[in-house]
Amino acid sequence: MLLVLAVSVPFVTVVGLSIYYDRQQTIDSTKTSLRTLAQTMVSNTGGKISDARVMLERLASRPLVQRVDPRNCDSALQGVHQLSPGYTNISYANRDGLMVCAAVPPRDGRQIRFAQTDWFQAVLRDPRFSASLPYRGPITGKWVVVLSAPIWNQRQELVGSVQLPLNLSTFDPHIPVDYLPPGSRYGFVSADGTLVWRNSDPEAMVGRQPGSEATRLMVQVRDGEFVADSSDGVRRYFTVLTMPQTGWIAYVGVPEEGVYAAADQRAMGALMIAFIVLGLLAMLALDIARLMAEPVAALVKAAQAVEKGDLEVRAAVSGPREIAAVAQGFNTMVEAQQRHVEMLKGNVEELRIAATAFEAQDGMMVTDANYRILRANRAMTEITGYTTEELIGQTPKMLRADGKEPPGFYEERWQTVMREGKWQGEVLGRRKNGETYPRWLTITAVHGDDGAITHLVTSESDITERKAAEEEITRLAFFDPLTMLPNRRLLMDRLQHAQASSVRSQRHGALMFIDLDHFKTLNDTLGHDKGDQLLQQVAQRLVSCVREGDTVARLGGDEFVVMLEGLSESSEEAATQAEHVGEKILAALRLPYVLDGHENRSTPSIGVALFIGHQTSIEELLKQADLAMYQSKAHGRNTLHFFDPKMQALVAEHAAQEERLREAVRAQQFVLYYQPQVVGRDQVVGVEALVRWLHPQRGIVSPGEFIALAEETGLILPLGLWVLETACSQLARWAGRPETAQLVMSVNLSASQLRQADFVEQVLAILHRTGADPKRLKLELTESLLVSDVETTIAKMSALKAQGVGFSLDDFGTGYSSLAYLKRLPLDQLKIDQGFVRDILVDPNDAAIARMVVVLADSLGLAVIAEGVETEAQRECLAQLGCHAYQGYLFSRPLPLAEIEDFLRKA
Repeated sequence: MLLVLAVSVPFVTVVGLSIYYDRQQTIDSTKTSLRTLAQTMVSNTGGKISDARVMLERLASRPLVQRVDPRNCDSALQGVHQLSPGYTNISYANRDGLMVCAAVPPRDGRQIRFAQTDWFQAVLRDPRFSASLPYRGPITGKWVVVLSAPIWNQRQELVGSVQLPLNLSTFDPHIPVDYLPPGSRYGFVSADGTLVWRNSDPEAMVGRQPGSEATRLMVQVRDGEFVADSSDGVRRYFTVLTMPQTGWIAYVGVPEEGVYAAADQRAMGALMIAFIVLGLLAMLALDIARLMAEPVAALVKAAQAVEKGDLEVRAAVSGPREIAAVAQGFNTMVEAQQRHVEMLKGNVEELRIAATAFEAQDGMMVTDANYRILRANRAMTEITGYTTEELIGQTPKMLRADGKEPPGFYEERWQTVMREGKWQGEVLGRRKNGETYPRWLTITAVHGDDGAITHLVTSESDITERKAAEEEITRLAFFDPLTMLPNRRLLMDRLQHAQASSVRSQRHGALMFIDLDHFKTLNDTLGHDKGDQLLQQVAQRLVSCVREGDTVARLGGDEFVVMLEGLSESSEEAATQAEHVGEKILAALRLPYVLDGHENRSTPSIGVALFIGHQTSIEELLKQADLAMYQSKAHGRNTLHFFDPKMQALVAEHAAQEERLREAVRAQQFVLYYQPQVVGRDQVVGVEALVRWLHPQRGIVSPGEFIALAEETGLILPLGLWVLETACSQLARWAGRPETAQLVMSVNLSASQLRQADFVEQVLAILHRTGADPKRLKLELTESLLVSDVETTIAKMSALKAQGVGFSLDDFGTGYSSLAYLKRLPLDQLKIDQGFVRDILVDPNDAAIARMVVVLADSLGLAVIAEGVETEAQRECLAQLGCHAYQGYLFSRPLPLAEIEDFLRKA
């Protein structure tokens, strides 16, 4: 029995160690594989989301996007959408959650609102980049994750959001699933356990919380491994890893029984052999103790050697037949165990290679330690143009674009791999056809048990399209698309560097704010295409006037900025140098511009502000140059002025006046005055409604003090609607009185009102709401309204004319309206401007113009009225010219409601 025990103990030890080693290797290799797959999911998906974030933030900084104007969508949406597969759309919405522009708009034209969605509310609460929980897209109906970023305007006000819906039905984290056993599960859950995506039937649970033990542990562990029951009842071995970009938790799980099945089967085989051997030993021990002593001793010695790890040893096959058979069986078992251990080592090596090689989803190849290519995937052959047979056995040198990298580059790269085990970067490659292309390489070293490098795994991406897209995005983000000059963003960056540079050099810099005089008039009269040509020529001339190191930028519209660096240390000399450049610019921009074969002229107004260091902030510096430019405009334009601090006080007062006017519009601190319109000497046929500001401190303020400011700030729109509704309400009340029932009410229109798309609907709604007779309403237009978009103006006027509304052309003769357009307008009346009436008795030219207006009105079948009639002599002169309708102080000044009603009763 001692002999049996002497043989059995080491034998059982060897079998137990073999089973333990086999099982441990199985667990380790499973951990390595699952963690590699989870890292690949996080890397691929996180990179995709990071790229999306950069793209969204750059789009949100574009001026057209910042306007969130549905009538002027940014064309870059289409380009970005085409370069972004995997996303169902790209759009942006205003602050109210209304989608204003999209690369893929709704086919039925309906409005899409995001205001009530969780992700849009999150943007309003915490304006930054975010990824939503799964959400059914309102246009495609597909499950998506909405990636969104806030949109800030130039005043750093939140005006909306730009969003990119990630299509979950086509989403793929690109992991090598061929290495996963059947029944494996992988996907993403949110930080609260909501399922974002999974590989098996994702739509069954997407957007819901499965509530399983596995899901609870995913949220609790976040980074690690565990065994738990899944929602389908299968117990799995899971690896989880948190993705930093969104906080999602990536998971990969394989069935637990599948992990240990092969190891358990091998263990059962080993145990069966062990039991057989032990049984044989026990039966033979009693009968052949003496015969087996020597062979058994040899067998024990061999077993002891195996126990110490020497699998090369073999037992001598000698002695009795039974002992020899046991020795032979022992040798067979050891040989099987040796083969199994060698196979395990080979499997471990293969797993290391596979796990590393498949971290990348693009072109991949595996080389030995001498850099000879052993394997290459299909993507590598597609990228390089070489077949697998042509690559295997060669070195990656065949893919280099020789001479394109600096000396020593490849040696330094190899040293990095040796030292750190990995290298990645951009290099230039060469395809089989000789074409060069940019490639992103990741080289990873695979180490053996002794720490030496056994293999190198290279993954490669062809980044030609990505680099082209990056260059296009950079151009859109930092350069003006019309002139290709730096835009405001790039100017601010360079100005910051210039201030820092001036601190070191103690030399002044100068900022020139340039605005083209009367550009809007030229742009409106000649057309926007001519205006664009002029701006391009101005940009070329400005660049030619400065040094190579200086900056010429376009802020938008007709505003340019020139930044001069490295001027004198003396502020007086620096000012002289800046003035010299400014005079050069004035001379260059005064020269004629040839636009489509015709000469046109334009002049600039220039404001200059000097700077050194950070004494003045960038925004304040721009404001100073802007104020100086307005000084130039105030002094007759076509000149240059340096910043004067007194201008700041005037601008502050202007801002305060604007705020007071806003409050007046909110509080409706306005009242209408009415001035009679008379035929002959005393027949009142109508009144003109004139707005006055009922100021709480100053009393009645005339429109000359606030209308221009209202136009400038856009307050003219609510103010104009108030005037029109108040006038129509009064017209409806007068309709019930005999002395006022036949009066016509004239109301002035601004260009901003007429340009509104729903202007006609607004007027008709007011008429319906107040009950006013459209035939008693006359809208007065100025000639400046007819300069641009004449066809749209005619269409709107015709729509109102069809409802009975009349039109009068105010201040006729002071503008530039074309007679060809004039005869097409549905007008009822021409109004002679008071500027011609004032000197009609002393200036033959004014009398001739007045006569021309009367003749023109008569030939067009229009009525004519003169405004500003203050004397009986002026009225008689106009009557002799054929004008018999008048408005002016000869008959009455503008009167408040009570006084005009008293006037009308007496009339």
